[in-house]
Amino acid sequence: MWDADSFLDRAQELVKKAIDEHAEYNTAELDRSRPVKKGAATRRRLGEQVAVRTHTMDISFVGKVRDVRQIAEA
Repeated sequence: MWDADSFLDRAQELVKKAIDEHAEYNTAELDRSRPVKKGAATRRRLGEQVAVRTHTMDISFVGKVRDVRQIAEA
């Protein structure tokens, strides 16, 4: 009877150790698979954001000019 309890305790420890090692392995795999941000990629993304914001500002400016022209014509 006592041997069965020690066997179960040892089995639980082994399972817990295996689960912990598996979790560490998965974390390491995820860290390796994530792309590393480089300066060039960041600059490109910044350029894209600037282009979108400039386009949005241009559309807003054109709309305001049209509104002013309509007010001036009236």
